[in-house]
Formats: sequence, C-alpha cells, structure tokens
Amino acid sequence: MGGGAIETGMIGKDGAFGASQALDDKVSLNHVVIQLAGTASLMSSDHLREHADALPAFRAVLIKYDQFFLAQVQQHVACNAVHNVQARTCKWLLRMHGLVGPDLLLTHEFLAQMMGVRRTTVTEIASELQRAGMITYSRGRLHIVNLPQIQQWACECDEDIGSHYRRIFSSNEE
Repeated sequence: MGGGAIETGMIGKDGAFGASQALDDKVSLNHVVIQLAGTASLMSSDHLREHADALPAFRAVLIKYDQFFLAQVQQHVACNAVHNVQARTCKWLLRMHGLVGPDLLLTHEFLAQMMGVRRTTVTEIASELQRAGMITYSRGRLHIVNLPQIQQWACECDEDIGSHYRRIFSSNEE
C-alpha cells in the first residue's frame, strides 16, 4: 500500500470541510471520500464568502472547524505512524459509532483503504474483534456490539481528538 488512500481526517455531523479554501480563494489539494450514507450541506464558495463577510460569528465558527480539522489530521498522521492496525481500527469504529451509531455498511476493502493496509489484514482484525464479541460482521454489514471493549482496545487518539474538539469549541463560548 502506498498510502494514497489512507484516512487522515474524518468529518461528520460535527464538522465542516473546505471553508478556509473558499474564504481565501485557495485550491483544495485534498481528496474527500464519503464513507457512509448521510445528509450533508453544500454551498458555493462565493455564497460562503458572502455570508462569512456579513456574519463574523459564522466566519469564526468556520475558522474553528478548520483549526479542529488540522488538529485531527495531525493526530491521525501520528496515530498511523505509531499505533498498530487493531488499535487504529478500534479508534475508527469509535469515531464512526459517534457519528452514525452501531450499524455500519462497509466492505473489508474500503476499511483497508482507510487504514492503509491490505484487505487480508482487515479480515484478520475483523475476525478477531468478532471472536472477542466486540462486533458482528457479515456481507458488508458491521454491527458494534461491545463499545466499552472497543474503547479498551483502541489507542488514545479518539479521546485526544475529542479533547481537541472540546478545547477549540469551548474556548470562546459565553
């Protein structure tokens, strides 16, 4: 695996992406992949700039989301470098559970791309998690059964990312 598709950040119902590029008329060099079905909002760069110029509080929130995403990317890169695939997979499952709940539609191939590993590695880890009673997995459907045990097996990065989020978004609350 060359890392061309490895996940370095995740945005869900608690985030935004691309605002800083839109505000500064910059080019986004990122490749964004929708992992699971859901609802999202899309706004043109011109429209976003117009609203951000008119609403300083809106601009401030967009900047906070950008700051959080950068912190998340830095944490993911460090995590990918130092934690084993099993711990990273559990961290990924925690984040997905927080975003969409216990039921996930995904293939081993897709999860392997997110983890930056071979499909066979994901199959081994999914089998181990299933044997341990943490998940059930069948034909592209994963169900998280034991969240506390997944938390125990996960690296600390999910909590670190949550801490970054809380610090950034509570820093100027009134």
